[in-house]
Amino acid sequence: MVQLRLDAQARFRRDAWIEINLNHLEYNIQSLYAEFKMPLMPVLKADAYGHGATVIAQILDSYDFIYAYGVASADEALTLRQATNKKIVILGISPEWSLEQLLEHNIDITIASLEAAVKLNDLAKKKNQQASIHIKLDTGMNRIGFAHEENINLFKTLTNLHIESIFTHFADPYNLEFSLQQKQYFEKSAQGFSCLKHPGSSPALRLVPGLSADIVRVGIELYGLENPKLKPLLSLYSRISFVKKINAGETVSYKLNWQAQQETYIATLPLGYADGLTRALSNKLLGYCKGQVIKQVGNITMDQVMFDLGLDTDIKVGDVVEIIGPHRSVSEWAKAANTISYEIVCNLNLRLPKTYTRD
Repeated sequence: MVQLRLDAQARFRRDAWIEINLNHLEYNIQSLYAEFKMPLMPVLKADAYGHGATVIAQILDSYDFIYAYGVASADEALTLRQATNKKIVILGISPEWSLEQLLEHNIDITIASLEAAVKLNDLAKKKNQQASIHIKLDTGMNRIGFAHEENINLFKTLTNLHIESIFTHFADPYNLEFSLQQKQYFEKSAQGFSCLKHPGSSPALRLVPGLSADIVRVGIELYGLENPKLKPLLSLYSRISFVKKINAGETVSYKLNWQAQQETYIATLPLGYADGLTRALSNKLLGYCKGQVIKQVGNITMDQVMFDLGLDTDIKVGDVVEIIGPHRSVSEWAKAANTISYEIVCNLNLRLPKTYTRD
């Protein structure tokens, strides 16, 4: 692989780093468009699920089927605006204090209550602007949005709001009965509006029968996760910083919860739970080095993590260990930690430098 670029704040100052494969990003976005054959809204919230939103946007900008980028909050939108001129949609709630700045930077705003709509309309009128909004319907998540019984036709009286789209989110696309109820609520509420509709993410569009949309939101699948047909972007590597031999009966790390059954070599790597290696993975994490699977041992600490190399090994200080990559997947981490892949990759976005590569 060749290094493409580094974020300004992500120089190689450590022997632990993330690599993001941009060939895989382009393969995934092209595959998703070929499948759905409609405009896509890549979701770049949480710094593109830990993959680096500004770099991801710069790569995706060249695709004319990208309708907009979805983010979670005002600060994410304003940061991303520095990297792209494409439409940006805040999918979460925008506090009142942020509205003026969002209008100045041409950010689309989700509206989930009539009170918020009136305040934004008044501000836009004062500034002699039209605010682009997206009406969020709550059809069963009970998170944010208008209840499906509410009369959203009142929006048509707010003349300084341009209704760009109406959307909702499915709580569990695999639960067909509940999803069909959500679909029914959405279609009933959205009747009479000529704007765009994007009721669901890519799994919902596949799984909910008869669900129609003008746009599909693509989140975790964009990054090659939760869909075996796509290619993971993210790999995590670290160089071994220290190796020592320990005797049978000796313990490793805090709380003494791992004990060597025989003489062995222990390798230390310079990363830990401050980098997103959750302590829940202690004594469960596996690594890959020089053709060998190695087991993490002892409690994962804030800045360091230890692996058992065995006695018959040629692994040494400076060798690279793959923690996530072609041989060790994010889904394995998630299963071992009893969580989901979303949480794993988002948590890695703390202080690890990123480098962007192409095959």
